[in-house]
Amino acid sequence: AFAARVKKEAGEDSAKQITRAYQLALSRAPTHEELDETLPTVRQHGIATLCRALFNSNEFLFIP
Repeated sequence: AFAARVKKEAGEDSAKQITRAYQLALSRAPTHEELDETLPTVRQHGIATLCRALFNSNEFLFIP
């Protein structure tokens, strides 16, 4: 459902999808390094893979 929302709001552009997923899950934009590292994965495996990874990240699970 999260990936479907990201696609609906960001369209088919992978970079925009990544940025929207970070905004929704972590309340921030991805760094340039994060964007560069995740772009090939999203292009190859889809935004759902990144969405699962964000939900499993320490930054999502814990509030500093």
